[in-house]
Amino acid sequence: MFQIIKKIIRNQIRNPKWFLFLLIFPIFLMVLIGSILSGAFSDKSNLTMVDVALLNQSEGISAEVLDALSSASVSIEEDYGIRINYTDTVEDGKREARVNKKVFVHMNKDRMQVYGNESEPLNTARVVALFRSVACSIQTVKEAYKIDGENALQLIGTDNANYEVAVEMIPSENALSSYDYYGVAELTLMVLYLMLIPLGDLFTDKRTKVKDRIMLTGLSRGKYYAASLIAYSLIGLVVFIPAFIFSITYLDVNWGAYPPLMYLYIVLFAIFNAALGMLIAKLLKTRGKVDVLLSVLIIPIFSFLGGSYTPFPYDMEGTFAKVLLVSPLRWANIGIFRSIYADDNGVLILSAAAFALLTVLCLLVIIVKDKREELKA
Repeated sequence: MFQIIKKIIRNQIRNPKWFLFLLIFPIFLMVLIGSILSGAFSDKSNLTMVDVALLNQSEGISAEVLDALSSASVSIEEDYGIRINYTDTVEDGKREARVNKKVFVHMNKDRMQVYGNESEPLNTARVVALFRSVACSIQTVKEAYKIDGENALQLIGTDNANYEVAVEMIPSENALSSYDYYGVAELTLMVLYLMLIPLGDLFTDKRTKVKDRIMLTGLSRGKYYAASLIAYSLIGLVVFIPAFIFSITYLDVNWGAYPPLMYLYIVLFAIFNAALGMLIAKLLKTRGKVDVLLSVLIIPIFSFLGGSYTPFPYDMEGTFAKVLLVSPLRWANIGIFRSIYADDNGVLILSAAAFALLTVLCLLVIIVKDKREELKA
């Protein structure tokens, strides 16, 4: 068996076309597609900066609102997306709202009047919400002191006493970016192409009668094909390591809490694809037919349904979601994404068991088919 493993690995070294393709191309796809489609996965707010033209003729409560905004520990511009500039007259402020689509705020003694452009109602609403929240906070503090001045701070809390709304930004480290998605999806896509690796060896052995000569040494069919699958498994184990490491170190792809376990899962998926390639090569007699079937039909269909080019949510439901499950690549991607982002390993474990079972089944069908062909001969 060792000689068969050695022979297959030596053949890949001597003719490294597919090996180099699987080694380099995943990195290229991760960078290319991840950068091109980064906008589709943006987790940043799409709200634009709102420009406010402010006329300050404030007294009383409106003066306190301006003082609270100017002394707040948060940045009104950076944290709320509202940029305040001053204007000199009501006419100038209204002109800014009408022509430049700014929001005009007139702090007129103890009243606040807001003028917004009707084409930008959301901007007006954002400004109104900010000023109103500060005014309400100030009024709440004042009422609390009227009711019980000694215990007011305990009742309302120091944050509200300072006229500020407590804000805490939740980190977005678990948000799915384009590189997080395509770093996984493009690597699993390239694993499909491991189906093509066995073709050269199996058809060459058949043409040159190498397999027949090996069988004369007393080696069983089971050991011959098992040794071949082991060799392809070792190739799969090694060839995707550079892309996997690149995805983590340079693209910061999220592979969950235990990246090595995720890589072992990918290797199991690769072993299944190698076994499937061996089976298809055994079922079809002509190399050209196998190449067409894999390159033109099976791999493109599995790739699309698996979400390699168009991202399909891992929690999809309905009829189309069931159609997508035709592709084993879909099983692999759902298992990985659900494990990472939903803390659900159910699909991962189930698909891993399915890949292992189907690999054994492919191997058994190959052995039975080979034995029947010999009996017919």
